[in-house]
Amino acid sequence: MFEDPKFWLLISFVTFVVLMIKPFKNMMIGGLDAKIEEIKSNINSSLQSFNEAETKLIDAKNQTADLENKIKELLTNAKSQADSVSKNIIEKTSQTISSKEKNSLERIKQIELSAIQTIKKQASNELKNIITVYLANLPDDEKSKILNKSVLEFKSLN
Repeated sequence: MFEDPKFWLLISFVTFVVLMIKPFKNMMIGGLDAKIEEIKSNINSSLQSFNEAETKLIDAKNQTADLENKIKELLTNAKSQADSVSKNIIEKTSQTISSKEKNSLERIKQIELSAIQTIKKQASNELKNIITVYLANLPDDEKSKILNKSVLEFKSLN
């Protein structure tokens, strides 16, 4: 049996396993202990965060009650301000509209007068051209008759 290589292989394997159990066990236990400590730390941190959150929640509830009153007050003030602003806007808009309406009517009158004057000038120029062409084509004896008649009418005006 001591000469059988299988026996020595078994002895060396068992010795190897026995020698490796302690360091492996220490390594496993050390790793597990570290994990346990990490988990404990996380739990404590979570509990502390939870307590802080509860405190903040209570504070927030108290502030919410105050904020609701402030919001109601702000809404009331905003409504009254909006009403006054809208009234001012309506008044200013009405004034602006009436002013622009007056200005527009005055401009229309000015444009009408300008158009009438332009039409009169064009008509006068056209009539002058027509008379000039007519007189240019009249025989001299007709021109003298018209001239004499115009002189007599002018004298009767004085």
